Parts: sequence; structure tokens; C-alpha cells
Amino acid sequence: MTYLVERLAELARHLEHLRFIGSRVGSAKDLERDLSLHNDVLYSLLTVCQLVIDIAGELSARRGDRFEDYTEAVRNLAKDDRFPDALVDQLVRLPGFRNILVHEYVALDFERVVDAVRDLSAAEQFLDIVRQIAAE
Repeated sequence: MTYLVERLAELARHLEHLRFIGSRVGSAKDLERDLSLHNDVLYSLLTVCQLVIDIAGELSARRGDRFEDYTEAVRNLAKDDRFPDALVDQLVRLPGFRNILVHEYVALDFERVVDAVRDLSAAEQFLDIVRQIAAE
């Protein structure tokens, strides 16, 4: 369980940090003007996405579920009744968002970034569920 525990701690840390700095992100202009805030937000969002993907992949592997890519790893969460379908539907967008953060950083739509900072609920719900799984 060390793998999950370590990644859950890191996920909780970045979610807490995004909640903390979220008040400084009033609009896309804030991210365009302040490079430190821009970098801080993007790095934590990227880390949250990657941690959800990594944890989903680990849970898939433990169940013996195969996956060919990040999206399929997250989609496999639906095979576990503890993950509501509506939550999986939200989380399945994270691999694509992660790819945008990594590869499309020059043409990034900062309105989407602001929306992501304002609504961390899916990642928070995921964190709560996986904490329960890790405690079993």
C-alpha cells in the first residue's frame, strides 16, 4: 500500500495548494500577468492529473485490468462500484487535460485552467474514495 499512500499524500498536498492559491486566480488575466502564479497553478494541476492517472493505473493493475493508455486506466475505475459513474465521467477528461498542459502550453485556454482551479471536486472525491480503499 505504500505506493498508494505516497501518491495520495502528494495528491492531497497539491489539491490543498490549489485551494490555497485559488483565491488569487480571479480570471484568466491573472494567470497571463503573473508568471509565478501561472507556473504554480499549471504545475499543481498537471501533478493532480498525473497522480489521478497513476493511481487509477495502479488500481487497474491490482484488479488485473489491462489498459493501453491513460484514459483507459481512468475509465477502468468504473469497474469498481466504489467509483460512481458520474465521477468516472469527470475523471476520464483528466488525461486529455494533462496532455494539453504538457503539449499545448503556448496556446493554452486559461479560461479552462481557471475553471479547473475553481472545481476540484472530482479529484477531491477520488482522493476520498482511494483513501478508503488504501485503509482496507
